[in-house]
Amino acid sequence: MLVSVKSRSKGLKETKVNLSENSTLDQVLKEISTNNKNISKYRLRLTYAKDSKQVPIVDDAYFKGLDASTTELFVKDLGPQISWRLVFFIEYIGPIIIHTFFYKLAQNPSVQRNFSKGTYNESLVKLIYTLNTLHYTKRVLETLFLHKFSMATMPLFNLFKNSSHYWLINGSIAASYFGYGFLINDATLATIYKFLHLERTHTIVTLFLISEFWNFYVHLKLRMWGDYQKKLGNTTKRIPINEGLFNVFVAPNYTFEVWSWIWFAFASKLNIFSLIFLTVSATQMYLWAMKKNKKYHTRRAFLIPFIF
Repeated sequence: MLVSVKSRSKGLKETKVNLSENSTLDQVLKEISTNNKNISKYRLRLTYAKDSKQVPIVDDAYFKGLDASTTELFVKDLGPQISWRLVFFIEYIGPIIIHTFFYKLAQNPSVQRNFSKGTYNESLVKLIYTLNTLHYTKRVLETLFLHKFSMATMPLFNLFKNSSHYWLINGSIAASYFGYGFLINDATLATIYKFLHLERTHTIVTLFLISEFWNFYVHLKLRMWGDYQKKLGNTTKRIPINEGLFNVFVAPNYTFEVWSWIWFAFASKLNIFSLIFLTVSATQMYLWAMKKNKKYHTRRAFLIPFIF
């Protein structure tokens, strides 16, 4: 049966599509696309009206048992789109490119003489660069070979908003290669590190690597859980894992990522740029984690088991 699809965007025209109980969202979007000069189906958001609000249609379930004779649909153009995988790749490759450029630049004696603040600490610079690059190399590889995305695309504008966190805020840590951002003197740092039993660099590096490993393990576990849910026929509803670390932490992938950046901050001698990045990242992940607690009706920890 033909159903009217009204446009909510100037660039789209009102059209009609064939609907039945066997219709799929993908088929409907393709038909609307065909009737609108083959606009990418990923730009289209299909909705229906309920209580004067537009409710997005996100899966095929909407079409089951549908009375096509009383149905009216709406479509909106979301604008230029970009794949989630490409967005993640661009986000994570940015810090690698930026830090590598400034790391090489900082090794130039002429640049050091003219732009550096204080004495060039080769071992510290190498440590900061190595840990940061290791983290983002891991994230790039996970993006390419491990992660699966529930949505194919996102608005192109989000690329610039999302990338600013990695390219600019994390990129600012490269200022430490030239001696900037070290606001705490060595005597005070020694006292802090002694109190926390972090006097040895290899202790901090080991804790960083342990956190990175557990972050990877959680990402792997989430991928396996997603594949298992797909086999059960659940491709849309997010169901939490109720075992192991997931019984303790609401989002253990966020937990161990934050701990990685905590150890990184200590490795960088509590450089102000590292601390800023840690604070911004941890705050955002905390907000995401609390949303998960609210969604799943749980009260699981974010960073410290059973405490916070």
